[in-house]
Amino acid sequence: MLAPDGHSKSFDERADGYGRGEGAGIVVLKPLSAAQQDGDDIYALVRGTGVNQDGRTSGITVPNPESQEALVRQVCDQAKVIPQQVRYVEAHGTGTAVGDPLECKALGAVLGQDRSPDNACLVGSVKANIGHLEAAAGVASVIKTALCLKHKQIPPVANLENPNPNIPFETLGLRLPRKLEPMPKGEGPAYIGINSFGYGGTNAHAILEESAILPASAASFTITGWP
Repeated sequence: MLAPDGHSKSFDERADGYGRGEGAGIVVLKPLSAAQQDGDDIYALVRGTGVNQDGRTSGITVPNPESQEALVRQVCDQAKVIPQQVRYVEAHGTGTAVGDPLECKALGAVLGQDRSPDNACLVGSVKANIGHLEAAAGVASVIKTALCLKHKQIPPVANLENPNPNIPFETLGLRLPRKLEPMPKGEGPAYIGINSFGYGGTNAHAILEESAILPASAASFTITGWP
């Protein structure tokens, strides 16, 4: 499972395992009305979350794209977000030869459908920057996503040389950012998906929304920060 060079090469043709990292992350969750009343610096709104289980697969390192696809659809429905409204997805993206193509297949089946070529869903993974934090990998993705929404920018995929030829990004309606980009334009607020899965077969997905548009009654929780 581990890359010989110690680096996670997410979505790259050199993907050969993940690089281990160490870290911890903390986010502060509040009802939006409370965050507004307290004058907090709001980074993002939490629109929907969900988990499910892979079931039987061919091995502990092999995820089930059908289960991931079902979960992404479920969370979009829960959040009342049309999949084509998701502008970027922070993928699990471990940089493995098996996991990356299967994850992209699941994401493309939901988030990449019915998009024009110039409106593909951007995909990235913070693991290419800091490695796989294992128990803290999910919260690292949440922090990155909140920062993307706050600053309205999408960073490039680190360590990317040549996209994995086993992932048909264009056909799937997905695109890898190769440089720092502004948040893609679209109608209404910006939404970002966060995808994750674990050794035991648990899949997790969340959708965050930029905080600038909605009134206090429109979301359950916010991710807040300090100036």
